Amino acid sequence: MLKNFIESLAGLIKFIKLNYEEKEFVFYSESRFYRNYYIDLILNLKKINQNNIVLVTSDKSDLEYFKNEIKCIYINNFYILNYFFKILNCKFMIMTLTDLGNVFQKSKLCKYYVYFFHALASTHQIYTNLAFKNYDIVLTNGEYQSAELKLTEKKFNYPKKEIINSGYMFLDNLRIRANLNSRDSRHVLFAPSWNYNKENLFDDYGIDIISNLLSENFKVTLRPHPEHYKRSIKNINKIEKLFINNHNFNLDKNFTNLKSLEKSEIIITDNSSIVFEYMFIFKRPIIYVDYREKIHNTDREEIDIPTIDEEFKLIFGNIIKAKNLNNLPELCNKLLVNTNISNQMVETFAKKYLSNIGNSAFFAANYLAKKSKSD
Repeated sequence: MLKNFIESLAGLIKFIKLNYEEKEFVFYSESRFYRNYYIDLILNLKKINQNNIVLVTSDKSDLEYFKNEIKCIYINNFYILNYFFKILNCKFMIMTLTDLGNVFQKSKLCKYYVYFFHALASTHQIYTNLAFKNYDIVLTNGEYQSAELKLTEKKFNYPKKEIINSGYMFLDNLRIRANLNSRDSRHVLFAPSWNYNKENLFDDYGIDIISNLLSENFKVTLRPHPEHYKRSIKNINKIEKLFINNHNFNLDKNFTNLKSLEKSEIIITDNSSIVFEYMFIFKRPIIYVDYREKIHNTDREEIDIPTIDEEFKLIFGNIIKAKNLNNLPELCNKLLVNTNISNQMVETFAKKYLSNIGNSAFFAANYLAKKSKSD
């Protein structure tokens, strides 16, 4: 604890010593799990502005990863981090942290707080009603999120922000790196979502899902959400002990989910938005286990717009009730024979919802750079 405090304090001092011009664009990252969500934006900004980008990270591995690219500062201690946010002095603070002003306060010395998305889900169901209220600029995945945010502002009289349909940078990043030919026969990826609700699929049915599939000679990779390591670590450890000697089971602890997506022939979830990336890139079957909806917005009904998740599930989802999990292997076998997924279906859906496909980071970087020069 003392070492962490000292290292974080040193990071804070290092940041304070930087000139204002050196920290025009400041990024904050909670962990390396988010690295591939923002790296392309940093690299595109770097091409435009060589010496004014700073990454403040709570993950020490980022220091080594970015050492030859940009200034990278480590602050992990909560109290030091909290103070950092209070005194933050920069032009743009860019991050994927929701509920700004709740855990971490806004600084009057920061001109623009910029949010970008690390998921394709709609804004008004799995996020709290205050999730984006205090941001000045939101870089959305497409017009659907823009419409949701504008209606939320109107309904609740929130301050108006700049909403820019820049596109989904992580999808473009994955598409470039993905190997479409590395699939593994009868390999299933189980990727449950996290949920504030104590009754959730991972904790209540995770073991049953894995057991049923392994018993029918499927290979199973469990990919917990990063939040599960905070909220359900006992259950993760229990699953690991139960299946550690089964060569068909794998617990994916990698910071990137790409290898698991590449290998799997089917993905199983309840509410995880990982299914969007899986379908848009790999075009393989998705199974939804119907158990508990993920609704973190208590005012969900006030925003009378169907979510992108609902339409996606209607078109691409294969749904099984949690009480019928004994039939899960049979459903998997059927989908391996006949997926009923066409390239045209997938591309039509993507074009309907996403902006700047294949060009999102470049678009976002140019928007921010132009805004900076125009002020």
